[in-house]
Parts: sequence; structure tokens; C-alpha cells
Amino acid sequence: MSTPPRPTGPTPPLDLRTNPLTGETVLVVPGRAGRPGALARTSRVSDAATCPFCEGNEVLTPPEVAAYGRAAGADRDSPGWLVRVVPNKYPAFPGHEVVVHGPDHLLSLTEVSSSVRETVVTAWRERRDAHLDAGAAYALVAINEGAAAGASLDHTHSQVIPFAEVPPVLVRESAAFAAGCPLCREPEHVVDQRDGLVTFCPDWSRTPYETWIAPARHAERAPLDAGLGTALAGAVTRLRGLLGRDLAWNAYLHELPGGAPFHWHIELVPRLSVAASVELGAGIWVNVVDPARAAADLRAVVPDVTG
Repeated sequence: MSTPPRPTGPTPPLDLRTNPLTGETVLVVPGRAGRPGALARTSRVSDAATCPFCEGNEVLTPPEVAAYGRAAGADRDSPGWLVRVVPNKYPAFPGHEVVVHGPDHLLSLTEVSSSVRETVVTAWRERRDAHLDAGAAYALVAINEGAAAGASLDHTHSQVIPFAEVPPVLVRESAAFAAGCPLCREPEHVVDQRDGLVTFCPDWSRTPYETWIAPARHAERAPLDAGLGTALAGAVTRLRGLLGRDLAWNAYLHELPGGAPFHWHIELVPRLSVAASVELGAGIWVNVVDPARAAADLRAVVPDVTG
């Protein structure tokens, strides 16, 4: 792995605004309108010939932050890598990074080899820790897969996003955990359980087939190890096996660094429905699939993530 020096200099202030009625935070970033499909994303927008994430097209991305698997002594931003980390060309926040899941033009995390997947998780851990060591209050690890989930490029990739302050949703979750941990109770709708991790459809699922992954034993911070990568790939493989290979989905890791009352977990949200009047007007999610039924359906799909 090689890591170049990080650029220094003044960072433009963030345009963060707060809804005075609901307390919701809004970030206004007009520059992100230039990213592919930002305003009307209904289909995939790139192919292997022009994909900036494919091996051989390194010149199409900003200079890499880190690379894994390239031979010692090889030039930076050259072919031969297994996983690559580059600055997001259209960052939402300063330091926003993209982790490219392998050199081949594959469309899903479930399609990459186990060695690539394990290296991706290593990149998540090292980039998260690097941001925290540099003073970030929080670093969000997240995946958007498919156009309906907000992915502007189809080559499978993920995001690591540092925050100067702990994001509002994590503040609210931490306060809830301080009152007693709901994830320490045995989940009702278990899909799978292995390597100390439980995959389940929470009773409070907002969307059809929403799936969470959490450690069976209370822990504030995710180890970001091979077991977690296997659990996530297994959960997505079940969803794609049941709902179709073109399924769009979002996944994000919620944790708090050091000492906070928290039980880390991954929230995996298939994009099967659209927020409409009740969700937007009343703030109430409408889920048309009972989580018990969802878990039973997913248990019936046997994933193979050993490749």
C-alpha cells in the first residue's frame, strides 16, 4: 500500500442549515450537481470503456489516497492494484473518499472475489482510523449500489466520509442507547448468525426487506474485519437472490468511536419503494412487507460468498 501526503490549506466553510421546525440538518452543495446523474438518476451512466474506476483508467480519477495490492516500487496511480482509494471528485464534505472495489468492471460487491472483498474491508478500517487520527469526530462508511440508491457510477465502490462533528442521527441513536441497548436483546427475525454477527430484519424496518447486521455481544466500534465483509456480502446475496440482480441498495455503518453508549450495526436498505406523502408529510415510514415474512423469505435463499 502507498499513501501520498494529504493536501493542506484552507477548507471552504460548509453551508449547513437547520430546519427550525424539525431540527433536520441540510447541507447545500451546488458543486455536487455536476456529478453524473445527480438530478435525475434513473439508469446506469457508465461502461467499462470509459469507467474511471477500471484498471488502466487511473488518470480519470483524482490522485489516489491509498492503493492495495500493487507491486512494491510500482508507480502511484498505475495499474496492478487490487483496491484503490481516491478523493471523491464531487465531495459532500472535505476529505470525502471513494473506495474502488477491484480493478474489474463488476457491478456489485457480491461479484468481487473474497480477496478483493477482504481488502475493501481493510481499506475501510484503515481510512476510518486515519480520519479519526487526523481529528475527525466521525467517519461514515457507506455503500450506494445501483442508480436508484444514488450511485453515479456502476463499478462497485463505497464511500468513507469524515465529519468534523458527530452526525445528528448518530447523536440521536447514542442517546437512545444510553437509555438501554435494544440490540442486546435477541432479535426476533433472524436471517443468519455466524462469526459473532447476527443478520436480521428489525421489527421496526422502514422499508421492505430492510436488513441489519450487528454483533451478538455489545460493542461500540466495528472491527471491520473479514467476518463483517462476509456477513454483508451474504446479506446482499440473499436480497439479490430473492429480489433480482438489478436490486439497488444502500448500506451504512453506524458506530461511535471510543467510550460512547452504542451497539455498532450496519443498516442495509433495499430501494424497493419511494418515500411519498405519508413519509414526507407525516414522517412515518410505510412498510408493506412484515419483517417476520421478510426474514423467512431471506432465510430461504442460500448465499455462496466463498469465491
